Amino acid sequence: MGAVCFAGLMNTKETALSFSSLVSLARERFKSLTDPRKRIVENSYPLEDAVMSALAMFHFQDPSFLKFQKALEDSERKSNLTTLFKVSSVPKSTQMRTLIDGVSPSEVAEVFDDLHRRVSEAKLLSKFRFMDGRYLLLLDGSEYFSSHKCSCPGCLQAESADGTIRFHHQILQMVLAKPGLKHVLPFGAEEVCRQDGITKEDCEINAAKRLIPRIVANHPHMDLVLVADGLYSNVPFVSLLQSCHLSFVLVAKPGNHQALFEDLTGLRKAGAVGRMERKDSQGRRHVYEYCNDVGLRSDGVTKANWFSYQLINQDGKVGYTNTWVTSFKVTAQNVEELVAAGRCRWKIENETFNTLKNQGYQIEHNYGHGQKNLSFVLFLLNLLAFSIHQILEMQDKRFLQLYEKIGSRKELWAHLRAMVNTFVFESWNFLMKFMLDRRLRQAFLKT
Repeated sequence: MGAVCFAGLMNTKETALSFSSLVSLARERFKSLTDPRKRIVENSYPLEDAVMSALAMFHFQDPSFLKFQKALEDSERKSNLTTLFKVSSVPKSTQMRTLIDGVSPSEVAEVFDDLHRRVSEAKLLSKFRFMDGRYLLLLDGSEYFSSHKCSCPGCLQAESADGTIRFHHQILQMVLAKPGLKHVLPFGAEEVCRQDGITKEDCEINAAKRLIPRIVANHPHMDLVLVADGLYSNVPFVSLLQSCHLSFVLVAKPGNHQALFEDLTGLRKAGAVGRMERKDSQGRRHVYEYCNDVGLRSDGVTKANWFSYQLINQDGKVGYTNTWVTSFKVTAQNVEELVAAGRCRWKIENETFNTLKNQGYQIEHNYGHGQKNLSFVLFLLNLLAFSIHQILEMQDKRFLQLYEKIGSRKELWAHLRAMVNTFVFESWNFLMKFMLDRRLRQAFLKT
């Protein structure tokens, strides 16, 4: 079927956070990418077209480059790439990988700053405000590729006891989140990568030391609160956060903080540890303890404030327990809110990594390794697609209506892929309306 023009059939007014506006924002950023080709001949593929094509693949959640390319050859997708993503020419998958391999990840990552500014200007960030207008910034790492056979020069290597080498890629991710809000907004990513050839391995902590100062510098007007697990509640890292003037809520387990908990034992005997308890309508007990100015190690030089939470079920069994250190002075008035902030950390595991791995984004799939930056750049583009989807879910009424109608992310994108593989749509707005309006589909089929 050929393309059909539906101009004038509906209101196509675009907002700052509409799909079309977000795609245009990404394309403008990608126009400024440094082209890795030493010589660009006439009629060669524009670099931004290759990058935008990859973004389109992740947007529609194609399971592989091969299937994406086949869809371009066997359907109307190429025309939809033009109408929806403004792509003028699409390279073959091998050429696309080669072009993207040489792109700088740091230049690609700048699109997230553009996105955050747009979201802030559109007042959508207000949805994430918590703790007197602050923003919870969740930090965690995850593998996004693992293999004993396939590898690239940038792969990390882990050797097992039998000498077997496992190749893998690891990412350190930041997202904005809020207790009670189902959406998250990716805010930064740093690759945990091989450094100095084959002799030196990177780690999450080092990646965080690179990422955090950059995020703080790029968002000086946001009152950010870093929320992370026990890997980060050590003296050097807390000192880094303090030097960046970044507030924090960090898990601090007794097994990793012997000096701190020995100090707490003495403080508890002296009556310096506050305690608060309440019972809910289900008969469960919520127990909070807190103490300020506790030494993180025995020298007492670096101090933080401490709090804990325990949920005791009606049968007397402990349903949940955890302990944290924080930069905030803890009181009876704010300890429950601080616990909510600390417990919010699971959202980066469930709402982000689990979604990216198991809800159609397939970040663990090997879309390509290359010789330089291909794997990480593709991860960033996949993350950008996820970010756009999160924004659409928060404010695109038609997209949300369609999502609720179909009921599953995987099924939603399966339906959308089927549509764009069959018909050409002049706009995202019309695609949404087409999916929702049976009478419009009937009228279309009669043309």
